[in-house]
Amino acid sequence: MSIALSTQNLMVSRASSTSAPMRVAKTEPSRAPQRLRVLLVEDDEADVYLIRRALGEIPRVAEVRVARDGVEALEMIDNWSSGPDLAILDLKMPRKDGFTLLRELAGRKSASFPSIVLTSSKAGADVYRAKKRGAAEFLTKPNGVERLRTVLGEAIAKL
Repeated sequence: MSIALSTQNLMVSRASSTSAPMRVAKTEPSRAPQRLRVLLVEDDEADVYLIRRALGEIPRVAEVRVARDGVEALEMIDNWSSGPDLAILDLKMPRKDGFTLLRELAGRKSASFPSIVLTSSKAGADVYRAKKRGAAEFLTKPNGVERLRTVLGEAIAKL
């Protein structure tokens, strides 16, 4: 006799209705990881180039859109029909910085996606402030595209 409990992803098998032992095996859903639509919020053109290049090498990333500051990021989110699945943002930007953007995203019901801070800052106070405002990850920009790809890939895999 076999009973499949699809809601719990368990399969219980029993060879006969006698006192044979039961075997319980967990099955994993057979679906590929979601491909992500990423909003990159970065004002430095050279960093945009390097980050887009690194993200382009990460298989889970399907699309990258760029905003130059927090004001433009909020406008893009409001006008993006399906919205981003992830935001990667710098802290120091003109008009609206990353800390303010994180705080405003946390207050929006339409912004139910995680944010990764990617900045040149190594200050513990910046890490604390970013996490307090809702950042899922805090990354310091490494040197080189390969290292950047590795750091971003590891952070995305955690989400």
